[in-house]
Amino acid sequence: MRKKSLAAVPPVYGAARNKQSRVRNKRRSVRLCGVCLGLSVAVTACGTDGRGGGGQAASEIQSVQDEQQSQSAGNIQDEQDTQDTGNVQAGQNEQEAAGTQKEEEIRKQVLAEMSEEQRNWMGGLSKEQRLADFESLCDGLRENYPYVKLAKRQAGADLDVLEKDYRTKVEQCTCDDVFYDVLKDFIGEFSFTGHLDLWGRRYESELASWRERVKEPGQEIRYKPYVDALDNPVSHRTYASMTKYYQEMECRMEEKRTKENGGARVEAAEAASVVETVEEEAPANVETKILEQGKTAYVFIDAFDFEQMEADRKILLPFYEEVGDYENLIIDITNNLGGSMRYFDELVTAPLTKKTLTVPGYQLFKDGENNETFLRIKEGAASGLYQPVSELPAMPELNREDAADCDWFWREDYVVEPAGDGFDGKIWLLVSENNYSSAEYAAVFSKESGFATLVGRTTSGDGIGTDPVYLILPNSGLVVQYSPMYGVTADGVGSEACGTVPDIVSPEGESALETCLRQIEQEL
Repeated sequence: MRKKSLAAVPPVYGAARNKQSRVRNKRRSVRLCGVCLGLSVAVTACGTDGRGGGGQAASEIQSVQDEQQSQSAGNIQDEQDTQDTGNVQAGQNEQEAAGTQKEEEIRKQVLAEMSEEQRNWMGGLSKEQRLADFESLCDGLRENYPYVKLAKRQAGADLDVLEKDYRTKVEQCTCDDVFYDVLKDFIGEFSFTGHLDLWGRRYESELASWRERVKEPGQEIRYKPYVDALDNPVSHRTYASMTKYYQEMECRMEEKRTKENGGARVEAAEAASVVETVEEEAPANVETKILEQGKTAYVFIDAFDFEQMEADRKILLPFYEEVGDYENLIIDITNNLGGSMRYFDELVTAPLTKKTLTVPGYQLFKDGENNETFLRIKEGAASGLYQPVSELPAMPELNREDAADCDWFWREDYVVEPAGDGFDGKIWLLVSENNYSSAEYAAVFSKESGFATLVGRTTSGDGIGTDPVYLILPNSGLVVQYSPMYGVTADGVGSEACGTVPDIVSPEGESALETCLRQIEQEL
């Protein structure tokens, strides 16, 4: 879908950003096919697979008004119910906290019983080797990571200061396990700015994924640096040992739970919470609704999951045909953390646009040795694809300090061409602070191209850029990922720094969907 210059050169578009790379730290609201329960709209069901017929075409507004009138009669009882619910929730929170604290106590007991040798799952690195790895990490970030200054401003992560503080902690490490925790805390100081992250046990699955991608026609040059970087004996050994180590720890913790429970086995999830809970079934990735027959349709997309594309295609494309003559199509990505830019291009933009859409993006990067491995800077510069940062066009919103920290830039035009009849009505894109990575790309592309009207809250950023690349620590083989590209719009607005401000901002206490429906009513 996107036009590429010198396609054989860099692996530099985020075709498969992993949703797991960012942790969702809040519980998902209970939803009815993507629409929050209690939301002030009534919807007409389309069938569980999102493709079924309509149902009755009653106005959702009237339905809600009727429901609200009915509920208002019981306001006093509602207030009492709310108070009771709050008390129960407070009790549950206290019990959950106690359960979590108990788990931590068990973990500490297990660690105390393990020998230093058992906790040296990286092979027992020497003090000098740990320090060398830490220095390699800091030097690698300083030379390749384009968000050093931004992380200092936004996350308070001053690399120079942190290097001094954490060097002392590394010197004091007594075993490999403690060293890993220190590195994890160090990386955590940067608050995931520019996808910066220390890998845990996903090494094998990530390597397997890159091995599959490198087999795709015409993609060997592009993906081979990823495979080559990860597929080394030190990392293989370390992550195999890590998996074995944590499995052993989990077994020992389970034994202690069982013993303390009088011989009955207790699952970890139950041990962490005394409260009996009912786990809701994971919602579908794509869900569709008719909000008002013949007028307003709704699509919820939980993630731009590359592996879900074919399954979701069978839901989305028929639904677009079904509602092709509607006045409004609402696409809700408020819970979407990202995934694949290709998903948004192929399953959202291309089927719905009636004209070719082009959004220019600029990617700034450092001339570091690690970046050369993945971006092939010398080749790109020689071909004219990469240009010196000093030759950037005028950008009124560009952060000059951040730009001065980079050496090269690459202009990439994100292009999506029509792949269907298109949608004649108005398209609305619901966004939120959850949107990052490829979900941010969806927001910035939609706004800059005019594809959709954005409603909700400012997104979290890093949507103009590339797949994260890897720093491999030489002695431990641990993998640290980061985005090598500092992405900006044509005006110079930093994607990671600023995110995307919606066209219509939801007031405090109002959901993006509520704001959108209110706006639709006002435009009648």
